[in-house]
Amino acid sequence: MHNLATALAITLSYLDGRSSNSTEDDDVEVLEAAAAELQTAPSDEKNSVISALVHIGRADLADGLGLN
Repeated sequence: MHNLATALAITLSYLDGRSSNSTEDDDVEVLEAAAAELQTAPSDEKNSVISALVHIGRADLADGLGLN
């Protein structure tokens, strides 16, 4: 679960420190960093993320994150 936890930490850290001056490019950079971390995760972690995305009705994000 290290990769999953790291991806979550990257995202939460960014959101916590996001200022009103942050740009869409900043947002994309963080999502790309989290996605890169998830792409190196073992299959069981990837499947957990995919299951969570299905659960919240966003299965479409699995392809965008490179998990399929």
